[in-house]
Amino acid sequence: MKVGLIGAGNVGIEHLNYYKKDKRFKKIFLFDKYKIFNKKIPKTEKNFNDRFLLSEKLDLLSIANYDSGHCYYVLKGIKKNINLFVEKPLCINFDELKKIYYFLSKSKYKKLLMSNLVLRESSVLKYVIKMICNGEFGEIYYFEGDYLYGRLNKIIKGWRGKEKKYSVILGGGIHLIDIMLSVFKKYPTKVKTSGNKIVTNFSKFKEKDFAISIYEFPNGAIGKITSNFGCVHKHQHVIKIFGTKKTFIYDDNGPRIYSNKKNKFQKIKISKLYDGKDSLLKKFVKMINISNSKKIKIIMKEINLMSVAMSAQLSLDQKLIKKIKIFKKFRWKKMFL
Repeated sequence: MKVGLIGAGNVGIEHLNYYKKDKRFKKIFLFDKYKIFNKKIPKTEKNFNDRFLLSEKLDLLSIANYDSGHCYYVLKGIKKNINLFVEKPLCINFDELKKIYYFLSKSKYKKLLMSNLVLRESSVLKYVIKMICNGEFGEIYYFEGDYLYGRLNKIIKGWRGKEKKYSVILGGGIHLIDIMLSVFKKYPTKVKTSGNKIVTNFSKFKEKDFAISIYEFPNGAIGKITSNFGCVHKHQHVIKIFGTKKTFIYDDNGPRIYSNKKNKFQKIKISKLYDGKDSLLKKFVKMINISNSKKIKIIMKEINLMSVAMSAQLSLDQKLIKKIKIFKKFRWKKMFL
């Protein structure tokens, strides 16, 4: 297979390392607009323009450039009928999301599109979600997720601080929003978000560095997600899932399940929350030949995740409770418009 890689920063290098190990990929084309190639990358793999998208028949395109550039290459990949693996977020606003949805539904695109949300491959979370699906937690009435970024310099001095309207929700909190949707197996109906920028008030970073979103679900369940980029803390994901029969907590003390009211709990032996940044990429490559119906189901999950996350950002921007739009499942057409 031939693979193209957009972006050669710290995240892009993770993609590259995987493709170099996987013997199925015979040729790697690499492009970075800002020429920030890692020194470990051989010169033969560097392309200082993205003409390979037109000249080469790629099997897969990895998109790992800055957030604001994701949609441009997603649309190019759809037009060229290429499997697309995109770093989160898939895009940065509703105009881009609607454009992606429109061209997917009106195109001859029959490939797989997925975002790199690494917690999906977490052994701990897959174990707990399986228990929830089996009814062992009873009815889930509250989900709490805290995205503790703990890397202040990256938004003050890095590319995130230079992006127009960088969103801590789309750039971080979306990981926990994604898990929340997997736990409830339903989409929320509305969201209210508040935020502040007290931590970065002294810097040139213009957007909120902290956001808290409260989601309401059709059955009355509540989800709370915080995107905390300015915290004095190690990089961490804190997750709490409350059911009528059991409670799951993951924090600095590790994963554990409470089954009664006597403060006794079962520690889960798996200590790591996720199994490496390339864990979902491995799964993606294995899945590129699944049926078209399964591909559409996965793509719709990506589209509606973005709608749920973007609604939280809109609520923050507009200081309003936002109703959440859920996109309907599409069928691929024969002609590309």
